[in-house]
Amino acid sequence: MTLEQLHVLASIVKHGGFRAAANALYRSQSAVSIAIRNLEEELELKLFLRDQYRPTLTDEGKALYEKAKRILAQTDEFSNLARHLAAGEEPELRLAMSALVPVDQTLSILKEITELAPTTKLSLLVETLNGTMERLDDGDADIAMSETFEHHPDYEYAALTEVEMVSVISPKSKLARKVGHITQEDLQGSIQIIVRDTSQHSDKKSAGVMAGIQHWVVNDFAMKKRIIASGIGWGRMPRHMVEKEISSGELLMQTEENFSPIQVNINIVRRKNKPMGPIATELWQRLQNINWS
Repeated sequence: MTLEQLHVLASIVKHGGFRAAANALYRSQSAVSIAIRNLEEELELKLFLRDQYRPTLTDEGKALYEKAKRILAQTDEFSNLARHLAAGEEPELRLAMSALVPVDQTLSILKEITELAPTTKLSLLVETLNGTMERLDDGDADIAMSETFEHHPDYEYAALTEVEMVSVISPKSKLARKVGHITQEDLQGSIQIIVRDTSQHSDKKSAGVMAGIQHWVVNDFAMKKRIIASGIGWGRMPRHMVEKEISSGELLMQTEENFSPIQVNINIVRRKNKPMGPIATELWQRLQNINWS
């Protein structure tokens, strides 16, 4: 059995006959008939009923035709992948993204990249604090979108956007009635909710953590927002993640001096000494052209 025979089988079914299949395949009708006869002899099965105006698949032929379609589709995928690899396109593209980065704009670019290079596998790692750059350091990512605390000479940086971190509290909190006038003393006995640094072997980073009070540590900002909204604690959140809740009154923004908004710069980062393929290069450029507003 050969792929050529499977192509002939599929073409006969698609075009409705041996002659039509021969025309579509640019072959003689006798060559098409011989290919199917040889396949039937090899399989010891009849694939078509030939006593009708149009050849009709037998029950066995129907089952084998469905299998043949899957084999041919996988063959096409294999050929497409080989062509992309021969053209230098990467089999996999790995992006480490800080949990602070606005998701909607980023996903729109990733969708464009997927459509541009459908055979390139995308791995997206969402990290916090030092975890994002650690993925790049460890070689687990080709590109990082990270809040960068210091610039390293081995890396190339390009500015992307700023994320405003605002401190929020729930109206259900006991402190809610004092929002705008909360003092350091008022915070004694309160709980600050913080997101853990996802780095595994780098020095753990903490930002905006207030000393002298109780802390709850969570894995991500979604859980942090849920806990704060429940009235249990307070904490800083990326403004774009809580804008709706602030507007609706579900969350209150703390405006005291100790809780002033913090601007965090987000950069796109890559290694200087590691060549990037065409798809990674395209992603690098497109991310810099995002309208973040």
